[in-house]
Formats: sequence, structure tokens, C-alpha cells
Amino acid sequence: MRFLFAMAAALLLASPASAQLVVPLTTPDGRVACTQGLTGVGRPPTWQSVADPNGPDGWTLAEMAGDPTDLRFPLCISEQAVARDFDATLRFKPISGTRAQVAGLLFRAQSASDYYVVRANALDNSVRLYRVEKAKRSQLAAKEVPIEAGQWHSLRVIAANDRFEVALDGKPLFDVTDRSLPQAGPMGVWSQADSVTHYGSLLVSPVR
Repeated sequence: MRFLFAMAAALLLASPASAQLVVPLTTPDGRVACTQGLTGVGRPPTWQSVADPNGPDGWTLAEMAGDPTDLRFPLCISEQAVARDFDATLRFKPISGTRAQVAGLLFRAQSASDYYVVRANALDNSVRLYRVEKAKRSQLAAKEVPIEAGQWHSLRVIAANDRFEVALDGKPLFDVTDRSLPQAGPMGVWSQADSVTHYGSLLVSPVR
């Protein structure tokens, strides 16, 4: 699977420094607003809009298939947010999961097998940055940090050239460099196994 990138969707590449893009994951009438995909094995993804008063327009996005396969990584890609360099913040609330309780922010996607992802896991209380290439994960950085299930959190990623800075709930965790994927690509959300996580707002700005 490869994503088709319309030039008109590359809003961040031409935005002024003060602009902020609200990336829609759901629509105001409760429909999924991103393109579903899968890395790895297991059941096809089942992304759904879930009512939540703290989500945009009263809706959040969640992956609901309930498949506990470890190497199953559902994606939902927004072709409205295409960028190489950005400052993005994703709000999420872990709900449940036996194998993982994960929230992930995926970026610079070239396909369903080629991208970066920062993921937070409420089961092992860690945030990790992965480079996914040919559907295989390589860990670039990690930090243990408390992540409480049933509570809203914010995951922030600043990507500039080959440098990536990651913060959780306003606390800087790590920064790392990697040169293996310099191209612009769409952003989206990422899950693992049977994780049920409510994804709220995704706000993206150019790097200042």
C-alpha cells in the first residue's frame, strides 16, 4: 500500500510560521476522517468514531477490532497533513488493552511499511520513537514515564531536518537524530494489538 500525496494537501509546507493546522481525525457528524491501513499481521483495522465529550465536536477516534496479535499495528493517515518539518501535539486517552495500551503519532509516512512513529504505552509506562522500514521497527530512543489509563495526555513531536524532540504532558523526554527518512509525508495515528485509545485533537504547526 502506498499513499497518494496531492500537492494541495501539503498545507504545512507553505504555511506561514504562525499558522496552525487542526488535523481532522473525525468529522463533526461522527465519521472517520483518515485513511485506514495496517503494518504487520492480524485482522484488518477497524477505526471508528467514538462519542467522547472531550473530543472535537464530541467525537474521538479509536481502533476497535480487539485483535491481540503483538505484531499488529493499525494506522489511520491524514492526507491533509503532509510535512517533513513540524511541531505537532496529539491528545489521547488510553482506555484498555491486554497486550498494549498504546497511542502513536506517525509521521513522514511513505507507505504503510515506511515511516517514523512515536508511541506512548500506558501498560509499561514508556514513550518510544521507532523508525519503521519494510514493516520492521528499529528503536531510536525511549524513556520511562508515568502514563495513566483513563486520563487525557498530550504527546508532542517536533521534527526539524534529522532531529526529533519528544515531550509528554509538557515534559521533555528526549531528542534524537536520524537521517534515514528525510522526505515529507503524511501524518496520522497508530495503534498496536488490542489497544483501545481515544484520539482527540491533532494540532500541527510549522517549526519556528
